Amino acid sequence: MATTKSNLALSAASDEGDEDRSQKLIAAAHELLDEAGLEGLTIRAVLARTGLARRAFYERFQSKDDLVLAVFDTTLRSAARAFEAMTKPEVGSAQALEGIVRGIVVGQAQFQGKSQDRSSVAAQGMPVGGAHLRSAALSREHLRLAQQRPAELKAALQPLLDLMAGHIGKGMAAGVFRQADPQLQARLIYNLVSTTVHTLLLEEEGRAPDRAEREALAQAIWSFCLRAIAA
Repeated sequence: MATTKSNLALSAASDEGDEDRSQKLIAAAHELLDEAGLEGLTIRAVLARTGLARRAFYERFQSKDDLVLAVFDTTLRSAARAFEAMTKPEVGSAQALEGIVRGIVVGQAQFQGKSQDRSSVAAQGMPVGGAHLRSAALSREHLRLAQQRPAELKAALQPLLDLMAGHIGKGMAAGVFRQADPQLQARLIYNLVSTTVHTLLLEEEGRAPDRAEREALAQAIWSFCLRAIAA
């Protein structure tokens, strides 16, 4: 019995160590993308940043693409949690969905010139500092992975899509939105927003995002979406 408990304890400790190393690799990928964009993200650079051996990387990720997908997953899950936390129970479904659309479009531009510290901004799921480079890099990878790894990319997107679909479903029940498949509506809205933002991010490479431009675009996209789903 003692041996069994000891083995279980060692197994649990090993699992925790594996998770910790995975998080270190993902965190290093975030930092490298912030600093130099996609060109700066290499397996060698990640290992140098973490101090881990190449074997440690390949025990957790089969390739660089798997690491990029993990970055997508953590970023999108963080965004979904942040948007959910920002939505108060008394806020209507249309206002909640508008907040998500605006949050995706405006992104880090809403923090330009503000004095909020990194932890404050990160807690809201928004990119900071050199994250503009990361956003542009992930936009390029999003388009490629959508073709080459569609199932994994869809899984990474699902928490955010579920949150949007939930608000859409509530709006339908309240008679605010027309009756339709909430998941399909969420995906159509997300695809419109993300495709537009991808294009904008690539246009903005080499310059800081323009908050006024982002705000105007967010308003235009939301007006378009609302007309499409309103009852």
